[in-house]
Amino acid sequence: MAALQELVADQSATADAWIIKEKLRWIQKAPTPRAARWRITNYLKVMQAAVSEKSLLKPMGKALVTLERHAEAVVRRWHSGLTNARLEGMNGLFQAARSRARGYRNEANFIAMIYLIGSPAGRLFDQAKST
Repeated sequence: MAALQELVADQSATADAWIIKEKLRWIQKAPTPRAARWRITNYLKVMQAAVSEKSLLKPMGKALVTLERHAEAVVRRWHSGLTNARLEGMNGLFQAARSRARGYRNEANFIAMIYLIGSPAGRLFDQAKST
């Protein structure tokens, strides 16, 4: 905790980037779509000013532009209740299949590996293999 307080007190670009990232959690915890929209607007206004002052934070500025462009899609998350967690999970399966498929000669074998890893039988196979 002391190291965190020291980082923030330092007012370095690293500290500023950390604060910008942590303030995104404030948006995520909004209870309603209306609150989320307000938080996004407020966040963008404050953070864009902070980012424009320091040249090291230019990449964070690019992320803020992306959030501004997709703000309505972000707010729709409160209406639907959906996240991209399933997609991230599937991506993990695909990455595992890709690492296991090195050396296979064709696409069909790669696709078969994805099905094997993603199927319930494939998961049982992995669990049995690890014991």
